[in-house]
Amino acid sequence: MTELLLDAAGRRRSPATLPGFHAGRPQRNKDLRYPADPPSVEEIVAVMRTAGDGPHGRRLRALIVVLWRAVLRIHEALALNEPDLNHRRGSLLVRRGKGGRRREVGMAGPLLVLGDSAGRCAVAPALPDRKRSLRLPRPPR
Repeated sequence: MTELLLDAAGRRRSPATLPGFHAGRPQRNKDLRYPADPPSVEEIVAVMRTAGDGPHGRRLRALIVVLWRAVLRIHEALALNEPDLNHRRGSLLVRRGKGGRRREVGMAGPLLVLGDSAGRCAVAPALPDRKRSLRLPRPPR
């Protein structure tokens, strides 16, 4: 390349920023696979314990529980509303999931609905004690 590439401010410009520079070359990360590394149950419970008891902590715990037990994507969990909870069936209605599809997902354990004086609602689990196992009790019938 005999010509000098300059940007609008007069600085030298890298040839890699021009279209066609990487044409015909394979990607550097082609055929590399990275295994899934989900957090362990102990790590999830530790995060929930450190979230605190304030309104933000309850909301964070509720979000973690919904993501974990219903195996939701983050945008699906953030789009949930209170009418999407079906306490009788123990399920959540995801109105717009992956690919724009509607689906109903079951929860693996009981949920508590926590309300405050402002009428806001949060979904949260009962945290297990450290001495007990990490399983939550079955809901009453």
